Amino acid sequence: MKYISISGAVAAGKTTLLEKLMDCLGERAIAHEERPQNNPFIQEYYADSKRWSFHSQITFLALYFDDDRWLNSDREFYFFDRCLIENLVLARYRLNEGDLTQNEYDVIKKMAEGINRLMPPVDKYVYLRCSVPLLVQRLRERGREYEGSLGEEYARKLNELYEQWLETLPCERVLVVDEDRGVDIEAVLRFIEA
Repeated sequence: MKYISISGAVAAGKTTLLEKLMDCLGERAIAHEERPQNNPFIQEYYADSKRWSFHSQITFLALYFDDDRWLNSDREFYFFDRCLIENLVLARYRLNEGDLTQNEYDVIKKMAEGINRLMPPVDKYVYLRCSVPLLVQRLRERGREYEGSLGEEYARKLNELYEQWLETLPCERVLVVDEDRGVDIEAVLRFIEA
């Protein structure tokens, strides 16, 4: 099985692309979808990020284990709607904002890196690059009440951290998709099937 991560900032279009890929690949693929609605701390996190960031970040790591199909499947492709280690980009943002202490971030990092070593390695990354104005527009359009206060500064800072994270990935295993120009689903399929 090939493990593919659909990666990018909040509202970059990961879930939308994943849905299209699942439609195209049918029974050949399964996926882990990021499910913020299953994080019992998500509402509190957006209401008081300083108090609830640690809880929320640890919970997002734990949600990778409520479905073990990534271990036991005969499918050709397994997609991650944000790979586990990518959660450190969001934790880094919260550290930079003062919502996590250095000790809290260090615990999250140690947990994420330890868990990541136990998981199958990601074979390919589809990285969705998205401009700040488009991210802000999508955040507003999604209609998630708890995201209502997120704006341009949030999108800009998160984008910067994502671009830094992108530089750490092996370039031969990454396809960068410019969301502002639209997704060529056929090009994405060729990349993951190669």
